[in-house]
Amino acid sequence: MLLLVAYLVTSLQSMSRDAVFNKWCLDSGIEAKAEVRTTPKSVAGRGVFAVEDISQDDIVISIPYHLVLTQDNGDRYFPNIATRLAAERQEEKQSRIRRVLNKIRGKHQHNLRRDDYWQAELTTYALSALESEHPWSTWVEQWQREDPYQTLIDESSWRSDDNATIKALSDFAAIAPSIPEYKVNAAVGIRLAEMNEYTSKYEGKVPHSESMYSILTSRAVGLSDSVTACIPMHDMINHSFEPNLGFTFYDGNFELVALRDITCDEELFLKYTDVTNTAGEWDEDKAAWLLVQWGISSVDH
Repeated sequence: MLLLVAYLVTSLQSMSRDAVFNKWCLDSGIEAKAEVRTTPKSVAGRGVFAVEDISQDDIVISIPYHLVLTQDNGDRYFPNIATRLAAERQEEKQSRIRRVLNKIRGKHQHNLRRDDYWQAELTTYALSALESEHPWSTWVEQWQREDPYQTLIDESSWRSDDNATIKALSDFAAIAPSIPEYKVNAAVGIRLAEMNEYTSKYEGKVPHSESMYSILTSRAVGLSDSVTACIPMHDMINHSFEPNLGFTFYDGNFELVALRDITCDEELFLKYTDVTNTAGEWDEDKAAWLLVQWGISSVDH
């Protein structure tokens, strides 16, 4: 009986979270023929589902640019934080240039792009939204991630306990045993090195959270070579190698378009990335990154 009560409470809480987010999308100006649902019918337990029959090429979801978490929008909404981040970029640029100049005697210029800092800066703006109850906060509060890497970060044990990292690698191996362990190990190592650099540089200077950094990194999408963003509702859509949605930008809005006819109550999917090489063969390096970046196995691809 207690287990049943706990399950019902959890279900009601999940339904409430979904209702809050769906209302926020509507009130914020997102036009959608879909809604977020927490349900066992989703491949990940929570996903985005069509609320009506949709024809191929129809616009399923339209998201105004001003709602999107980008560095430029963050600068606009949080100018004081933007100033502090700009100072950190300048300090980093100077230190890197100094090292390069010492090495090559000033013969070359070392340039860093703004987008090189997107993980840290978008994390800072997401945390700033939560602290200030900015309209983004309702959306950011919905973010979650459950996979071995996120567990490793949330337990904050990876710096001092090698066993915690070994456990995460073992859990990844159970999810995708066909990916060589050393390649998963390398991908995790890259992520942990990035995390260590993030904390070393930003802790105590701007809003900082390793957990948020990890979650945000898994939700972001590259819009171009110089712009990375988190897009509301888009970031709730699960991955499939056979997606039913495409993604485009038109007239100031990000649009998710039906790639085929979609029936009411069908789950919507995007293809996060490809895991094949130029010859169309399964690529172990890409598969390892898909696993560590999003907790997704490509074994059945």
